[in-house]
Amino acid sequence: MRVGLLPLDERPVNIRYPAMIAAIAGIELALPPDDLLSNLREPARCSDLVAWLQAIAPAVDALIVDVEMLAFGGLIASRISDDPPGSALSRLDTLRTIKNELPGLPILAFNVITRISNADASTEEPLYWATYGTRLYRLSQLLDRAAQGEPLTDEIAALRAEIPAEAVRDMLRRRLRNHIVNLASLHLLDSGAIDLLVLSSDDTSPFGLGSREKRWLASWADLLAPDGRENAAGSSGVLLMYPGADEVGCTLLARIINQHAGRAPRIAPLYAIPGGEDVVAPYEDGPVRLTIERQIHAIGGTVASADGDPDLWLAVNTPSPRRTEWDETFAAEERDERYNHLDALVERVSELQESGRQVIVADVAYPNGADPVLMELLIEKVDLLRLAGFGAWNTAGNTIGTALAQGCAALLATTPAQRIAHLRFLLHRFVEDWGYQHVVRRAAHAMLERTAGAHEPDDTTIGAICRWIETHLNARIGALPGFAGHWRITPGSTHLPWRRLFEVDFALEMV
Repeated sequence: MRVGLLPLDERPVNIRYPAMIAAIAGIELALPPDDLLSNLREPARCSDLVAWLQAIAPAVDALIVDVEMLAFGGLIASRISDDPPGSALSRLDTLRTIKNELPGLPILAFNVITRISNADASTEEPLYWATYGTRLYRLSQLLDRAAQGEPLTDEIAALRAEIPAEAVRDMLRRRLRNHIVNLASLHLLDSGAIDLLVLSSDDTSPFGLGSREKRWLASWADLLAPDGRENAAGSSGVLLMYPGADEVGCTLLARIINQHAGRAPRIAPLYAIPGGEDVVAPYEDGPVRLTIERQIHAIGGTVASADGDPDLWLAVNTPSPRRTEWDETFAAEERDERYNHLDALVERVSELQESGRQVIVADVAYPNGADPVLMELLIEKVDLLRLAGFGAWNTAGNTIGTALAQGCAALLATTPAQRIAHLRFLLHRFVEDWGYQHVVRRAAHAMLERTAGAHEPDDTTIGAICRWIETHLNARIGALPGFAGHWRITPGSTHLPWRRLFEVDFALEMV
C-alpha cells in the first residue's frame, strides 16, 4: 500500500513521525521533496505542490492533505501571509479536480482553526505580535465573551485603545480569510470532493475568536448533516472537530492503516489518578477522557472497557492540576501526591505485558515533556521494548494521537524490518519526549546562557550546541534498559529544525 501525504509543515513531527509509523505498518509513504516545502516563515512553493499532488494522486492508494500547506504554503504561512482568499481557494480546488479524475481515491483533508497565541512573541506570528500578542489574545477572549452576552463594552474599548487599530484589523482580516478557507473545506466535504475533513484547533480555550469560529463551523456542519454522518449532497463524508494540530497527519495515517487492515481497534483506557480523566489538559477545551475518545475515533477505533477484550490498552498519566510544564521546584510535592498512583499504573502495565497484551503509555501529566516520576517507574518495572507505543510531547492531543497511531501500526508489525522500525520509533519517543524535552533541553538553555549569554542559538553557536545535544541524548539512551548498548544517535544527524531549542531532530541507528 502507498499513501501520499502533504504535511502541515516541514518539522519532524509532521514528516519524520508519519514516515516512521508507515514503516512500522509496512506501507510506503510518499512525501513532497524537501525543497518544495515551507521553511519556518518562508512559505512552500504552492504551485509546485499542486503539480506534485496531481502527479502523485494516480500512484497512491489514499491521499492525506493539509489545507494550510496547499492553500497558503504551510502552518506559519497561514498566519502571516498576505495571499487573498481567491488564491487560496483556487489551490484548494485542486482536490476537487483530483476527485473528479480519480473518484475511487480516498482523500482525507485536515486544517487548523487559526490559533491566538498568548505570548508577546512573533516567531510564528505576524511581527506586531512581539509587542501586542498578549493583548490581542485578551481582546480575542473579551470579544467572544461579549458575543455570548457578557457586558464588556468598556473593557473592550479600553483594550482596543492600547493596540494599533491596523494590528487589530490585520488580525481580523487574516482570520476572516482563513475562516473562508475552512468553510470552503467544509463545502468540499459536502460535495463529495473529499471523504474526511478534520477541523482541529491549536492552543484552544473555552473562549476566544478560534472558539467562536469553531462554533460557526459546527453550526454549518449540523445544518448540512443533521444525522452527523451524511452530508446534504447525499454522499458519505466524515467531519471531525477536536483540539489538535501536529499529530493529525499521524492520526489520519493510522486511520488509513486500520481501514486497509479491515479493523477498528478496540482500545481500553487506564487512568493513573482517580478522577484524573475529568481534568482539562492545558491548551484543550474538555476533559482528557474526551480528548482520548476523540483521538480514538479519529484513528478509526472504538473505546473498549477493561473486560471487553481490547486490542490495545492505553495507560494514561493524567494531567496535573498545575496546568504547566514540570518544574523541579515542585518535584517533591508532586512525587508525594502522585507516586503511589503511578506505581499502581506501572504495575498494571507490567501485568498486562506478562499476559501478552499490547499496551501504549500516554504521559500527559505536563505539556512539553515526560513526567520524571513515571519514567523512573517505567525504567525500573516495565519491559520498554514490549510497549506498543509511548508519547509525552507538547499537548495532550499531540501525545495521545501520535501514541495511538504507533500502537495501531504496531499491531501489524510482523516482519523483522517492521519490528525494528517499531523499536526505532519507540526509542525516538523516549529520547525526545523524556531525554530531550525533560532533561537535555533545559540543560542546553542553561549552557547557552552561561557560555554565550543567549537563550537561543545563533550562527556562531548552533553547530556546537547540536553536537553537545547529540552527546547528551546518547547518554539518555544509555539509561534505557533494552536499548542501551544496541542503539545510538546517527552521528551528525542532530539538528534544530527551526534554529531554536524547542524541538530537535535526529536519526537513530542500531549499533
